[in-house]
Amino acid sequence: MLRQDVRTDTPSGTVYTGLQLNLLFSVINLNCEPIPNVLVDIWHCSKDGVYSGYAGQPGGISTVGMNFLRGTQLTDANGQCSFITIYPGWYPGRVTHIHFKVRLTSSTYATSQFCFPDMTNTAVYNTPLYVAHGQNSLTNATDSVFQSANPEHEILTVTPNSTTGGYDGTFTIGINAPIGIIESPIVPGSFALEQNYPNPFNGSTIITYHLAQPSDVKILVFDVFGREIATVINSHQGTGKYQIQFNASELASGFYFYKMFAGDFTATKEMLLIK
Repeated sequence: MLRQDVRTDTPSGTVYTGLQLNLLFSVINLNCEPIPNVLVDIWHCSKDGVYSGYAGQPGGISTVGMNFLRGTQLTDANGQCSFITIYPGWYPGRVTHIHFKVRLTSSTYATSQFCFPDMTNTAVYNTPLYVAHGQNSLTNATDSVFQSANPEHEILTVTPNSTTGGYDGTFTIGINAPIGIIESPIVPGSFALEQNYPNPFNGSTIITYHLAQPSDVKILVFDVFGREIATVINSHQGTGKYQIQFNASELASGFYFYKMFAGDFTATKEMLLIK
């Protein structure tokens, strides 16, 4: 699911058609500063109002096991990421929208959705690709979620793209939530476990730790369900600072935890593997 172009259903290879929509997201904090290295997920329905991954949709359609029009990207140093998709259709009871989730850590995330300008919806649903499905009787003002013709902070900025014949859309996601733990300075002569580097990482990463005295040290890796999946080190070591490489090439992308045991000292950190 870590992909920029979400138009293909990967199990079947089917490409879902519609007017191309290029999406650019900017993720910022309360000070309007970019938030890098967070995951942004999007998912939305097809031009005919059908989602992937669900049974019992309009017309009795089941798309269980399919993943079209869903994907994940990682924000860059400017807090931005982009997707290539299609302009969504609509289904009974809702106006046109796209869902998104920003995953800050394995347990901290923000989930919401945005809508489109009513005039753009009308224009799109009059085009040959969409006209068979017809116009939606709902507008942003009459939708149960947005309830406004121009809902504040919940409407995509859309401009036509003359090259693709579709649209470009930009959306800013403001996050009012913790985005990590501020590291305390390492006290000389103490036990400590540092944040792995790089993080997020692809394939392997370095874990740094400190021993205040000779100790039996063990560092274990766990998945988000608490299952132990790897031993990074299990050895007796002398006082000092150590660095060890953790190879995760055989693991799937996702959040993991690494925990250090040294005498009475224990500490846990979270890391993100992106392939």
